[in-house]
Amino acid sequence: MSYQNKGYVIVENFLTESEHQHFLEVSQRAYRDSHQGNSEHYSWNDTDNLNKIEGACNFVPEFLDLASHPKLVETAKQILNTEETIDCYISKFFPMKPKVGVSTFLHQDNFYFNGDKSKIVSCAVYLEDTNKENGCLRLVEGSNNKGLFPHDVESGIPWVKWIDEKLLEDYNIIDLELKAPYAVFFDINMVHGCYPNTSDNTRFSLAWEYIETSNMDVQMSDEPWCDRNTIS
Repeated sequence: MSYQNKGYVIVENFLTESEHQHFLEVSQRAYRDSHQGNSEHYSWNDTDNLNKIEGACNFVPEFLDLASHPKLVETAKQILNTEETIDCYISKFFPMKPKVGVSTFLHQDNFYFNGDKSKIVSCAVYLEDTNKENGCLRLVEGSNNKGLFPHDVESGIPWVKWIDEKLLEDYNIIDLELKAPYAVFFDINMVHGCYPNTSDNTRFSLAWEYIETSNMDVQMSDEPWCDRNTIS
């Protein structure tokens, strides 16, 4: 699998046309419902701009069905080299609203986990086509083999910090401009981020980690963002 060399692998067209339409409708409903009231699962950039739904698989059960899709589970188990059951951990839904969907600056997921990267894999699922204009994923090639970079740039959220891009000047950053539906599995040490959405369209996506059910060497919390569900 190319994952072992590059630190990421792309799974394209893993949904049937009817499955794709179903999860698009689920996403549209979740997006619409966020305008009907507030929830501890909602993370806002401001009063009118929903940034993400945290603990998405608990808040919207159909998202857990997506995380449990056989093609995703099979790929996750291959990467983790396990026959054990695996969990979906810390799930998020990103609506990326037109014109106001904010960028996610470059960071490493493992900055927050500090876990064994051979036992956790990040997964991002895109339900709409992606390009630079609507906020496609950016991956810093080779960064997954360099350990943890300093996260010294303040985000405005106390526990969220970014990497100074000056530290990455010698690296090649690739932009994943692809047709939906597709999933990207990447090393938790992979530096990544996304552009803001400056287009006229949404860019629905989700993200979570896959981890062996027996692996408890990660942060756990009763907070809504820290959901964990055994899927297979």
